[in-house]
Amino acid sequence: MKKIQYLFVTIALGLVLTSCGDSFFNQQPEGGVLTEEQYAILPDNLTGSIMGIYSRLYAASDHDEFGKRAIDMYGDIQSGDMAMPNDNYGWFVQYDRGYFYSQARSYMWSFYYEIINLTNLCAAAVEDNVQEMLDGIISGDPTEATIEQAYYYGQVLALRGWCYANLLDFYTNPKDEITDLDASLAIPLYTETDMKVAELKGKPRATVAEVYNVIYEDLSQSVTLLDFYGQLHDRKSKLEIDADVARLILAYAMLNHGHSEIIIADGKNAYDIAYEQAVAVIDGGKYPLLPKAELTTTGFSDLKAGDWMWGQDVTVETTTALASFFGHVDIHTYSYAAAGDFKQIDSKLYDEVVATKWDARKNWFRASGTYKYCPDGKFYSPKYKSVTDLEKVDRDWLCDNLFMRVSVAYLIAAEAAYRKSDEVNAVKYLKALCDERVIDGKETDYNTWLSSLSGDALKNAIVYNWRVEMWGEGYALQTLRRLSKTVTLGTNHQDARASKAVNADERCQCEIPTTETRYNPYISNKELQQDND
Repeated sequence: MKKIQYLFVTIALGLVLTSCGDSFFNQQPEGGVLTEEQYAILPDNLTGSIMGIYSRLYAASDHDEFGKRAIDMYGDIQSGDMAMPNDNYGWFVQYDRGYFYSQARSYMWSFYYEIINLTNLCAAAVEDNVQEMLDGIISGDPTEATIEQAYYYGQVLALRGWCYANLLDFYTNPKDEITDLDASLAIPLYTETDMKVAELKGKPRATVAEVYNVIYEDLSQSVTLLDFYGQLHDRKSKLEIDADVARLILAYAMLNHGHSEIIIADGKNAYDIAYEQAVAVIDGGKYPLLPKAELTTTGFSDLKAGDWMWGQDVTVETTTALASFFGHVDIHTYSYAAAGDFKQIDSKLYDEVVATKWDARKNWFRASGTYKYCPDGKFYSPKYKSVTDLEKVDRDWLCDNLFMRVSVAYLIAAEAAYRKSDEVNAVKYLKALCDERVIDGKETDYNTWLSSLSGDALKNAIVYNWRVEMWGEGYALQTLRRLSKTVTLGTNHQDARASKAVNADERCQCEIPTTETRYNPYISNKELQQDND
């Protein structure tokens, strides 16, 4: 029997490694990894497999390990924008103290590489049909089976590109510290071709440039396939990636790539591509910005919201209860926040919002009292909005998981334009977003702010809006690493970090886990130490 081997060594979330002869890889994989023969006999196997991959995005294995939204919290707390003023239960607290401990770095490594492994399995299963699929699309006369396969294959590529982009964000230096992308080592790179290698025990680290090449190729092809499908059929659910979501994954990856001197494709650098893809989403008009009138009415808890592009509909069957984003953040849900383990906006950042005099997003956070700085205007269960009694708060845990909102498109477009020295369009897209965030009667203050946007003031405005608009959505750490070298924190953090400066230094970067260096023969602790030195 031909074997599908594990492509990484720190697999968590229920996958089992067992010794088998000279290899520590499981020759009869269980859980998330199948043999080719097992895969081939699955009914509607590609559809079923992609749904299984998506389920990893919200699977919970512990109370600080519940998929993408837990990782969003890791980054936002590590950056300092999400504050933890106390330590009642211990979850996430090490990140507020400023360190990515081994648990987080191992969990994220396993999370992304497990998904990569599963996407490679799917890609390997259909690789013989890919050219036929593309030919059918180009000819304009594809079969319905080809159309359907293009839809799922496009999602497979998007998910793989998304995983590699996130791994680069967490496990490599900030872009301005990487002088040579072709020489800087990053992470192991696995694709569907590796699925055919018997007894694969790991791979060396690829360069940053090599990983970005795969990210670009995967996501650009994904956009083509999903665009094609979208012209003929409606998207099946917001859990499944469509062409616009793939565009923004690509755009954000290119924004974090930077390096305007490097041509990526068709004479365009990373900022050109980021801008082009983000503007395409905006101009497409499928996802309207959250209007000012609804700024504090939705609780950011319902997948049906018009500005939600990607997310999970949490049901009775899929809820992870206390081990969830709302369990940790919402003071109206029976879990940690309601019991006093608050997640707050950094007090200094909140003061910046108030100081504008025009920004209605200050109403996302409590201004005073026991729950000061808590996000009960942004993340909450609307049914229980007026309840804080622990015995009466939400015990259904059915608030949906947010993965992407269209606000990201406007922020990417503004930042990419700024990086291209196109201040006119940078202000245009920033203004389009902020027009929906103005307090009634404060238009004069707002227009004064708009008129100041040039040079460093424009850059600072972009940073400010990334931090405020996307608070709690997983973008804060990369904003710090990409745009701002130093942020002074407010006073509502753990004692060791309160009122201190946070830099985009090694404390805001994960090291490759020791389990990887122990079992992957191509990566050693000595090699990583030399990198650090």
